[in-house]
Amino acid sequence: MALPEAVIFDMDGTLVDTERVSQTAWRRAAADFGLDVPERIWHAFVGCSLPNARAMINAEFGDPALTDRLFAHQRKLFFQIEDEALEPCAGALEALAALSEANVTLALATSTARERALPTLDRFGMVPYFTSMTFGDEIERAKPEPDIYLKAASRLSLDPVTCAAVEDSVNGARAAVAAGMRTYLVPEWAAPTPDLTAQCAAVLDSLHELPALVLAER
Repeated sequence: MALPEAVIFDMDGTLVDTERVSQTAWRRAAADFGLDVPERIWHAFVGCSLPNARAMINAEFGDPALTDRLFAHQRKLFFQIEDEALEPCAGALEALAALSEANVTLALATSTARERALPTLDRFGMVPYFTSMTFGDEIERAKPEPDIYLKAASRLSLDPVTCAAVEDSVNGARAAVAAGMRTYLVPEWAAPTPDLTAQCAAVLDSLHELPALVLAER
């Protein structure tokens, strides 16, 4: 296979360890409300849009007012924990630097809104690596729909099948696969199903492995 014309990265849980912070905040928020939330829901939250996450909690507890309070409390806890504990994911900065030095075009496709994502990326000096950035508030259908990856490829004037995508979540990987992209998955919270694993170019332990795999396609 040829070297991809661009590598498009997810942000949360892929480049920046926001998923660890988010999961910690969710569990603390649920404990504060005395809620027993099944692990399947916490795992499903990874790479999930906010409306879909709210729908899951509504379906589980049948109380939209409780959902509102839980989400507001989680958001408050998230920002408290983020200030102290947020870090880049293992190998993220090294992978961005190595691919950039090899003249690989890099882009971003994150479900997070621009106003929240940019400060996070800037905090760790990641913004200059990206030729293009696409945010969750610029699309109508969230992952696992392919829309954000299709838009990211369009902004680069590239056919999606010539691009690679890097994801940490099942929803994100399904979105990238549906867009026709060569997909590298670095799972943390939810293990991919056998069918999704078969559709990915590789399932990695960390981003430290990514540059060698991508550049081996030269």
